[in-house]
Order: sequence, then structure tokens, then C-alpha cells
Amino acid sequence: MKNLGINFVNANEAGLIFTIDTDKGSIQRRCDTVEDGQFWVGCYGVAQDLFLSSDMDFASEEGFADDGDAKLMLNSILNPAPTGQVAYW
Repeated sequence: MKNLGINFVNANEAGLIFTIDTDKGSIQRRCDTVEDGQFWVGCYGVAQDLFLSSDMDFASEEGFADDGDAKLMLNSILNPAPTGQVAYW
């Protein structure tokens, strides 16, 4: 059984890189905003197994203001909150 969809996430230059397995092979897509990420999730879905790179824990080294901001961004992508609220891990 294939693990299709977004299956790996990296923090990169204040954004996220999604690695996505498709029927035609592995691809990558970048998101600089929560809306970008939600678009890619809508296009490709999330695989049953989703892994995070260690740079997600050290996001300040990848251009985010704080170490936890990459995970907050991903959480907001995967679990949209009502308007005006932020979803937390």
C-alpha cells in the first residue's frame, strides 16, 4: 500500500516544504503562508504517516521568529481555527 499525500515537512526560509508522494513519484511544494499550505493539502491530502524534519524543532534557524513557529504554522494548516483564532499544538 502506498503512503500517498504529504508525508514529510521541512522548515525552510520562514516557510514550509512539503514532500508529497504521488502515483507518479515524489514531489515537493513550498508554502509561505497558511493559505498556501491549505491549498497543497487540498490538492494532495496528507499521507497516513506524516514525518517532520528536525528543523521544525529549530525553526528560528530557518528564518522563523521562534523555534515553535514552524509547528504552529503546520498546525494552523492542518487544523484551521475559526477566524481570528490561532490553533496550537
